[in-house]
Amino acid sequence: MSVLAQDLQQIEAKQQINLAQELVAAARSSGRSPIAIALDYLKFRRGRSRLKFYEYLLYELYDTARWTEDERSRFISAHRHWPIVNQCNSMQWWAASEDKWLASALLEQAGIPTTTNVAVFDRSGRFYGALPKLDSVEAVERFFRGRDDYPLFAKNMDGMWSAGAFRISGCTDTHVLIEGHDPVSFGDLFDGLIGENRYIVQRCLTPHPFFDGITHSTATVRCLNLIRDGELWVPFTLLKLPMGANVADNFWRPGNVLCELAPETGEVVSIVSVRDGRLQRHDSLPNSDRRLIGERLPFWDALRQVNHDTAMLYAGNRFGSTDIALTGDGPVVVEVNNGCAFELIQMATGKGFLTDEILAFFEDCGARL
Repeated sequence: MSVLAQDLQQIEAKQQINLAQELVAAARSSGRSPIAIALDYLKFRRGRSRLKFYEYLLYELYDTARWTEDERSRFISAHRHWPIVNQCNSMQWWAASEDKWLASALLEQAGIPTTTNVAVFDRSGRFYGALPKLDSVEAVERFFRGRDDYPLFAKNMDGMWSAGAFRISGCTDTHVLIEGHDPVSFGDLFDGLIGENRYIVQRCLTPHPFFDGITHSTATVRCLNLIRDGELWVPFTLLKLPMGANVADNFWRPGNVLCELAPETGEVVSIVSVRDGRLQRHDSLPNSDRRLIGERLPFWDALRQVNHDTAMLYAGNRFGSTDIALTGDGPVVVEVNNGCAFELIQMATGKGFLTDEILAFFEDCGARL
């Protein structure tokens, strides 16, 4: 099984819950009966949010003493993302963001700092210019045995959520060394871990010293980019922190941390993690002496400018987002996204995504909820 398929299985498993067990736990924490909670959810899911039951539990919307009806109605299901976003955006722009090689070429042409690609895995006949194409075991062996710029980062060319991503720390005469995995032969890398999938290989970024003692992997700032009347509006910014041995910052990876940032200043406003399927809010960074809340990220003005330029380069998409890393040399665009996960914003802020301003934006786009 490819590493991509393994990660997708793990992501899907997070949506599977023990219904009876979770109902009992929700009843105990809220003082409501399981039947009352079940009936409330059945009524609630018919509204505009269309929340799945695991989402209803994740946000603890069964606790009616905590929320007003208006506040509860502001939450929206992650599963409504693409039907809504596709009403805001032009399908002609899909590949410009979702194809990672094409996105990097577009950013480079515009002079926007982005990651450095060093190779692609692709069995098809597609041409990638001067970029080495690894389309056979022999090509894989030649490429990795001839390099001295490890570590390298490999990710699915068309994927999302960093599913299937891995970091390559080196190479021997016979094997590729992958962090968190046993060494794999060149053939097992090509036919097993990669399989039929297309991958892009990049040089790893070095995080800004701000992240010393927090993570050795690349944290990114997620900027929600909405185009209103031809101008950029960034109502939410988040910090995604990869923790422990995790190679990527996506929140589905166990132990990772999500922070809300003040869009104007880059100040850390909140810190959130997930434990046993439940959101945990923290006053300081978990398992660390670092408070983090109240700190401001470096290069914030430069990051905002890079984000502005990227968003306006992609202005054909009215609803998008960028993931930007902060290095010692400044901000670097890691990915451009067609859309932005509703759930990330809701988990970081503790509030529903559907503010009056967001609803007005959707209406202006002609997006029907």
